[in-house]
Amino acid sequence: MHSALMDNLLLGQSGIAGYPPGATFGPRLLYDFEFIWIIEGSAKVELDQHRFEAPPGAIWLGRPGMTQRFDWDVRTRTIHAFLHFSFDYSAPGWPPLNQWPVVRQIASEDILRPLFRYVIGLASGAPTTPPQLVESAVTLMLQSFLSGRTAIVSEPHEDFPPAVQKSLAAIRKALVQDPPAPLTLGHLARAAHVTPEHLCRLFRRHLNMGPLECAGLARLERAAALLVRTNLPVREIADAAGFVSPYHFSNKFRKVYGYSPRDYRMSMQSGFFIPGNPVIQQLFAPTVKLP
Repeated sequence: MHSALMDNLLLGQSGIAGYPPGATFGPRLLYDFEFIWIIEGSAKVELDQHRFEAPPGAIWLGRPGMTQRFDWDVRTRTIHAFLHFSFDYSAPGWPPLNQWPVVRQIASEDILRPLFRYVIGLASGAPTTPPQLVESAVTLMLQSFLSGRTAIVSEPHEDFPPAVQKSLAAIRKALVQDPPAPLTLGHLARAAHVTPEHLCRLFRRHLNMGPLECAGLARLERAAALLVRTNLPVREIADAAGFVSPYHFSNKFRKVYGYSPRDYRMSMQSGFFIPGNPVIQQLFAPTVKLP
């Protein structure tokens, strides 16, 4: 494959999503490209005529015009990263779409998973991020996937202080329980082995929010992912994200996203991108260990 850059790259929705055992999603028509990486759990995937099992470590690429359907692991939670993008794939240097691979099982040391984290971080970062940086990162990601040349020898490192990392891990652990475990400032401070006052100072310094505010936004982001990427009813999503009632969930959701849960689901699934909040990257991307 000849070297090529992604002309007119448009980066869409990206992030980390978690699903309860047995959840399903689709069928859904893809309007753009979508990379998906299974971090935990597994899935049975249908992409048009392609049907395959996706274990931990699998990465696949959906293309415009494909119809997707996912049946997530019935025994345990599933966590995956996703990245939507579009570009002029008819430009010189890119092979015909019918020659593109659909799925790859990635080795333990690879370039794709660090790039997944990197691009998600760029997408959630400052609006002044140079577009050439995003274009180069996604180009490298796609070229590596198409060629199968993905081996590397290093991994990303953690940026948050240990106390913040431990608190984020406690929030993550609470959110994936069924039902989600309640969280208090005292619980998070004990998990971090610091005083509540010191934990609040660390969160304000590194995340510009308090620990409980972070936990609340993380619940909403988990709910947002379930709205867009599962067929679960809103009531069940409210329960899965740990809200006391659908009414309480809807009020909180509208304040953060500007839409009701139902309107958010309809807009996102029709291809209209609504920006989320950055907590999901800070909660999952820096702390999930590569399989």
